[in-house]
Amino acid sequence: MSIKYCLFILVCTGFLLLPHVSAYQDDSLDNSIPSDLVILQTPLDEVIIGDKVYLSGQVDRSLFGTQPSDVIILISAPKGSHTDTFMLAKPVSNGSFRYNQVADVGGDWSFEALYNGIYSEKVYISVVPGDEPKKTALTLSGWPTFPKIGDYVSFKGRLTDSEGKGISFKEITYRLASSPVGCLGGCAFGGMPEWRDAGSVTTDINGEYSFSLPVVESGSVQIEAFFPGDEGYSMTSSKALKLTVYE
Repeated sequence: MSIKYCLFILVCTGFLLLPHVSAYQDDSLDNSIPSDLVILQTPLDEVIIGDKVYLSGQVDRSLFGTQPSDVIILISAPKGSHTDTFMLAKPVSNGSFRYNQVADVGGDWSFEALYNGIYSEKVYISVVPGDEPKKTALTLSGWPTFPKIGDYVSFKGRLTDSEGKGISFKEITYRLASSPVGCLGGCAFGGMPEWRDAGSVTTDINGEYSFSLPVVESGSVQIEAFFPGDEGYSMTSSKALKLTVYE
């Protein structure tokens, strides 16, 4: 059984009392009394959306029993964040610990460390849009590769940032390309494919998406996925897939 699951059971049964923490409000811990026995700090008080917030801290060794237990990181994030309201950090033998968290939405964040009923001072961080969108990558795969008329082809892919992390709740457009008139079967020279939008889908919390399309006629068709970009992420497109349909 994991430590996090045990902590969840203790919270639910009332053996471990935690303050009510909401991901959407920043004043839920006002009744706590901070102590210098638990210290939490960060090198920056402002980060860009999509970047990580790095925290470090120190627990006074006088609070340890036979061995150090986990530090609870209490998190208050702006509305729209998918961050959990508390996470765990493991201190080493000298009492120091580290934690990092992706800042998935802009606004004012706060963090607080809790160890054996003793709170640290709150750490406040402002998360702001970056001057340049973060680079993205988009994958696309489909099955079967050689479908027949009447089949459905299932497609799936993932939108990720430059660190390979999934980007959630972004609209992905998928589009089809047919050969220009007079170039059925492909053109040896010139003749750009004519792309048209076929639909859209939204990535899930892991940045993944999926959709399916019916096969209605024989021949060859290309399909690709496209993310138009926004204020936080750059536009990108997948590699075009070519499907050959047999009667």
